[in-house]
Amino acid sequence: MDLNELPGGIPSRISGLVFSLLRHFLALSELAAEETRLLIRQSVAAILLFIALILTLVISYLALIATVIALLTLGEGWGWAESFAIVGLIHLLLAGLLVFLLRSRTAPRPYEATSAEIRRDLDALGNYSGKSSRSVS
Repeated sequence: MDLNELPGGIPSRISGLVFSLLRHFLALSELAAEETRLLIRQSVAAILLFIALILTLVISYLALIATVIALLTLGEGWGWAESFAIVGLIHLLLAGLLVFLLRSRTAPRPYEATSAEIRRDLDALGNYSGKSSRSVS
């Protein structure tokens, strides 16, 4: 029996095509759902790190203003300008460290695997339609 001559004729082939398309669509939607779950997880982690960044900046600002400036001006005899400069530099270093941590926790583009799969499908369809039009002529 030739593979091109399936029992049932055209209706059988159409139902097989529809079934394959539905199965492929379900696989793509499952992949998109998995990427959505991953995106939500990473977003929650990024939000928590951002909140930690804000809290750390506020707490360090208050603590450093109170202690470092008092120590530098009263204990070491520094002026107010030098004391504020040191406090500012410490803040910038801490903020840079937290931004580095935040950037290292971010993931690649969302839905990268799904879009790559759809691109492969469109390329395959384009190649198939190109072959079909050449075979008709």
